[in-house]
Amino acid sequence: MNRKDFGTLVSALRQDLGWTQFQLAEYGELDLASIGLIERGKKRHLDPELLVKLASAFQLTTLERKEFLFAATGIGDEDLVRQPRAGLSTDAVSAEKVLAKMIDLLERLSVPAFLDDIYSDVVAANLIALAFMQVPAEMMANAADIPGGHNTMRLIFGKEMAVRSHIVGNWDQYARTGMWTFRQGSLRYRAHPYFRYLLKAFRNPVEYPLFDRYWRMVSSVEMDHEADYQEFSYEHDTMGHLDYIASFITSLTTYGELVLVQYQPVSDHTKAIFDRMLAENGHGVLRLAPWPDKKMI
Repeated sequence: MNRKDFGTLVSALRQDLGWTQFQLAEYGELDLASIGLIERGKKRHLDPELLVKLASAFQLTTLERKEFLFAATGIGDEDLVRQPRAGLSTDAVSAEKVLAKMIDLLERLSVPAFLDDIYSDVVAANLIALAFMQVPAEMMANAADIPGGHNTMRLIFGKEMAVRSHIVGNWDQYARTGMWTFRQGSLRYRAHPYFRYLLKAFRNPVEYPLFDRYWRMVSSVEMDHEADYQEFSYEHDTMGHLDYIASFITSLTTYGELVLVQYQPVSDHTKAIFDRMLAENGHGVLRLAPWPDKKMI
């Protein structure tokens, strides 16, 4: 992320909190002129103490702080991965090889699992996950033709209420966890045109009536996320009480991270549900959102 894009990120985080530059300087005990220079991409040297104060002022979780501080280094995805040379084999620079490897792993799993990119677009999902999420057929049919159609934010916050309609209790925690994941994973890419395209769509109150509420909520909730997993426990309208953990396998590429999300049961009842869905649907995989190229309609 270059200095201009980092400035866009700082400005976006400030505006999420509804603050002026003056308020950020006051709350973060920062120099007002420095904030202006950062947001315009004009400050070349970013002092560590300044960055830590910014991260603290923005109330970032531990995992978000990691992303924020990495963004400040100016190192991009193309610099992060090891480049191929004589005697070295790596797939990180090949989108086709990385994707093929991750989809092969996805297909071999015996639990609900799906492959996300840095924007939370679902690149692929196994048949167990599709059965578990109970995504309506009509929602899948037009997904490729609408902004954010394959994104997890649509499943959670879209007007179709694909997930919410099935959760009898603990919906609020489910929604906040989903939003935290989206914000954390996309934090370094806030300046990217595709992220701004998605955010504009998600902030349409007709299509996504609850998105903006939870987007703002999690930016001010005093809870930390320090471990890269999620725990879910809620009552489902047809499956009963479900308990599972979402764990993550991350593949680094020159196009950003690909994250394989797998749901691991932590109760006998949930395991029985997953086993039944495997028996009924098998190990197939369905390709969904395009990657690495993105279409903006």
